[in-house]
Amino acid sequence: VLQKTVFSQRQSSLAIELGFEEADLTVAEYNKLKQELKGIALVPTKNRIEELRMIKRADEIENIREAAKLTDQCFTFILSKLTPGVEEGDIVWEIESFFKKRGAGLAFSPIVAFGKNSSQPHYTGSGLKAPQGLTPSDLVLMDFGARVNGYCSDMTRMVFIGKPKDEWRRAYQTVFNAQAKALEYLTGSDPVKRSGAMADRITRETIKRAGFPPYPHSLGHGVGLDIHEAPRLTIKKDQALKPCMVVTVEPAVYVEGKYGIRIEDLILLKKDGVEMLSTSPKEIIIL
Repeated sequence: VLQKTVFSQRQSSLAIELGFEEADLTVAEYNKLKQELKGIALVPTKNRIEELRMIKRADEIENIREAAKLTDQCFTFILSKLTPGVEEGDIVWEIESFFKKRGAGLAFSPIVAFGKNSSQPHYTGSGLKAPQGLTPSDLVLMDFGARVNGYCSDMTRMVFIGKPKDEWRRAYQTVFNAQAKALEYLTGSDPVKRSGAMADRITRETIKRAGFPPYPHSLGHGVGLDIHEAPRLTIKKDQALKPCMVVTVEPAVYVEGKYGIRIEDLILLKKDGVEMLSTSPKEIIIL
């Protein structure tokens, strides 16, 4: 309990104060601490640990870098498994096995969506007794990441089976361009003034001008010990982006019931730009 909740301890002339995260401590845990730590004032705090975790240490960055590298290797491996007739669950199993055989874990349950299933931003599987296999004229969305020494990676790539429809091509190019503009902004802007809200706004305007609907999630999020951490790259909250933060950049187009296109990269913010931790190819892939 102490390890999970305590962020600081300080002594004043009056009393010792011990901080705890109010959202992570149960009433029973609080009462136990209060009973065992007599003479110590328990002070509730909110998001202090999350704020500290936004800036990554060098060792944390190295673990995330290794996780991203393994994720890239898995993507190269999985391309050979995308053959007509294979099912979404088969690809999920291949991803899990790839990481486990290399001593790594899953950052989260992989998302593998064929065809119209890709139109669901957070697809969790069809749940059908007889899932439909991959067809010779289909699209595949894969969102997955490895976990190395407790640290996560996150990447999304699209693959087309056979000649893609013209609308799919146009949507893919739109998302590709939107992400490129956001990355250009994050690379070239003043590191003191980089804004997650501005990056989100840039991609949304690009997608809107192309005539596609807005995506229903943020442009990105922090990644570390958890797959979703602060900061958020969203127009809903103007949050400064600082060096040594690791975040995703994942614009998307979703056409309900038809298809979805998402491209997601993991990046490290630096004083002199960004480092692309995800290096898998983003040019349109047709198998």
